Amino acid sequence: MTDSTDGVSAWVDHTSALDRVRSIASTVSEPRPLQYIANEAQVSETTTSEYLARLVDLHVLQKTSREGEVVYSPDPLYTRLETIRELLTEHDQEELVKLRSALQSQLDDWREEYGVESPADLRTQAAESETAARARKIRKDAQDWELVAYRLSLVEEAIEMDWEHIP
Repeated sequence: MTDSTDGVSAWVDHTSALDRVRSIASTVSEPRPLQYIANEAQVSETTTSEYLARLVDLHVLQKTSREGEVVYSPDPLYTRLETIRELLTEHDQEELVKLRSALQSQLDDWREEYGVESPADLRTQAAESETAARARKIRKDAQDWELVAYRLSLVEEAIEMDWEHIP
């Protein structure tokens, strides 16, 4: 038995079926069908179907159709609010303000380095790049820019929250 198999066995032994289904379904990078989630979570398809329906009802997941197949993915609003809650529980207001400053500084650095105002503008530069290596670096920076901008929006929203009413 490999270490990977040992880890999966331990996960199955120590985690409820619902938690395994939720863990897999809420971390997929693209919408996935029930069969995929059941297989990855090591839960029967019948049980997985029941849990997925419950998670959709709770707005933890979205259920959509892709090419005639029902697929599941994380609900973006739920994910956003969950991340904001994590920010609020892990950081005080002063730390959040410092984090906002660091994220804003990173965005400003990319604007200055590339002389553009958005990741889309940066991707245009990548298309016009002289070398493949330079184009790859620019595309990676554009992707990182989007992630940092999203994280900044979360931090700003957390800063604006009413701290007295956050459990």
